[in-house]
Amino acid sequence: MGRDGLVTKVVATPAATPGTGQKSHHSSLEYPHIYVNLWIVIPRLLKKKLLAALDGSESRKVVCLFGPRQVGKTTLLRTLFAELPGNREFLNGDYADDRALLVPERAALQRLAGHLDLLFIDEAQNVPEIGRVLKLLHDEFPRLRVVASGSASFDLRRKTGEPLTGRQVVFHLFPFALAELKPGATTVRQWIEHGMIYGCYPEVVLTVSPEKKRAALRQLAADHLLKDLFAQVNVNRDRLHDLLRLIALQVGSEVSLHELAGAVRLDVKTVDRYLGLLEDAFVIFRLGGFSRNLRKEVGKSRKIYFTDPGIRNALLDAFHPPTLRDDLGRLWENYLLIERRKRLAHEGISVTHWFWRTYDQQEIDLIEETTDGARLAAFEFKWNPAAGRTRLPKAFLDTYPHAEAMVVTPENVQDFLL
Repeated sequence: MGRDGLVTKVVATPAATPGTGQKSHHSSLEYPHIYVNLWIVIPRLLKKKLLAALDGSESRKVVCLFGPRQVGKTTLLRTLFAELPGNREFLNGDYADDRALLVPERAALQRLAGHLDLLFIDEAQNVPEIGRVLKLLHDEFPRLRVVASGSASFDLRRKTGEPLTGRQVVFHLFPFALAELKPGATTVRQWIEHGMIYGCYPEVVLTVSPEKKRAALRQLAADHLLKDLFAQVNVNRDRLHDLLRLIALQVGSEVSLHELAGAVRLDVKTVDRYLGLLEDAFVIFRLGGFSRNLRKEVGKSRKIYFTDPGIRNALLDAFHPPTLRDDLGRLWENYLLIERRKRLAHEGISVTHWFWRTYDQQEIDLIEETTDGARLAAFEFKWNPAAGRTRLPKAFLDTYPHAEAMVVTPENVQDFLL
């Protein structure tokens, strides 16, 4: 682990050809050509926000860190644990002996935390009555700062919701953002194409071999990311995978619950529940239709995207480079949406996202409005601007004349994401 970074790994670099002083590209990636130093250290942007939240000058709230499995939450917490001063303890809800220490009894918590300044609880969703435990730790131990992380928000949020009202501050950790993947020998364009094809999970980014990248993604898509869902009652593993593959094919398109249900042989209510679980497990996210002032605006439809495009491609076993794909528009759209969400989360900007469409098929990929309503923006995504229109629909611009407008292409994408 690097001193200032959160993921460090020894990786291969293009070797020098003997006697020439030139680098041989024999060990490079098939696609894209990602070259990394012998030691790669990728700091997480969220680290500064977590440190500020744990600073004694801030309000003393329980810090809750949510995010998918395998995204680096434990590594981030371990880094903070190593760097912060004071008496501290690190517990993991996966371990029975650690769970036995976390019971909602004052005497037991006094023995655990009475002498502590910091308490880290990883995989907190596995701790019974974690909400009551965190409430007691917050209320009974004024000098104690508590950090709880979880990969299954449907568990941890349910268990911490009401007891922690007004006592918690929530952060989300995503796969690596473009802003965290600093350009060097690897350009911004190459990182973008890597994100579109392989995604940005730490293990995948830090793996050199394309074969190993694909293997890691297949394992994530098949098991690791869905571990918490499979632990739920009445979740059919095969039907859930069928649903995910169907969603992967329809990224960027409006989806019908009835059509999904018919295709995977489940009832509509079950499909809706599965989608909610997938969203709570940070595997997918949904966009609704924006509808305000035009009668012909479509407001009830939904689109579904993946939190990491690499997972989507693994479900379809489709890892071809952009030049060989017929779904490039969908990939570009999914990539930009999730990277925009990462950027806004890192900057602490709260917004609501929609897509926009009218019944006469005028469309905009993303509508973004700040939660205070002060700013409305419309974004259209074009990987190849020469292949289609590069202006937003006149009906939208006339109806919302104060909205900002931008067509995002590979040439100006840094203005949108960085």
